[in-house]
Amino acid sequence: MAVMVGGYHTTSVLVSFLIRLLATNKPIYTNILQEQEEISKGKSVEEALTWEDLTKMKYTWRVASEMLRMYSPVPMFFRQVVQDIEYEGYLIPKGWQVMWSPCITHWDDGIFQNPTMFDPSRFEKSPPPFSYIPFGGGSRICPGIEFAKMQILAMIHRLVTQFTWELVKKDESFKRDPMQVFDHGLLARFTPIKETSASSKA
Repeated sequence: MAVMVGGYHTTSVLVSFLIRLLATNKPIYTNILQEQEEISKGKSVEEALTWEDLTKMKYTWRVASEMLRMYSPVPMFFRQVVQDIEYEGYLIPKGWQVMWSPCITHWDDGIFQNPTMFDPSRFEKSPPPFSYIPFGGGSRICPGIEFAKMQILAMIHRLVTQFTWELVKKDESFKRDPMQVFDHGLLARFTPIKETSASSKA
């Protein structure tokens, strides 16, 4: 169950938020499209992406990273205390279970300036250790982090180079259950780019 949730739901949540962002934020969509079209040059439509292609998607990954900062799919983690620690005057005994939330850290204005503002440029340099933790950190960091990155980048590449889309309801809200769930499933109309090009020529 943990593998299914960790390997499927988290990625689908992030991709859904990226689809919403790219449908409503023209500058970010344009920048990502330009980066992905540059990678597509010289490739056939069905040709597979290579690892080298993925390493060139720097702006796209900064956008995905900022989305993970603002809307971490996993709202909380549990850990067992291995030794007595004192935190801000409180004693946390060895053996206790503690719950920590990446969302609280990611929205800390002492770490990320103007945390409520979506700003991919934050990730032009690496954030301080253990301040950006959508995949956890340390020895217990998610073992699927690179696989998730590969999935997300490949998905966004195919979406922006092969489709255009618009949201049915642009202001659709979402709730946590415990991960983010859009109230109506984030309905969108997708059109293959080939059809768009054919219509414009007609």
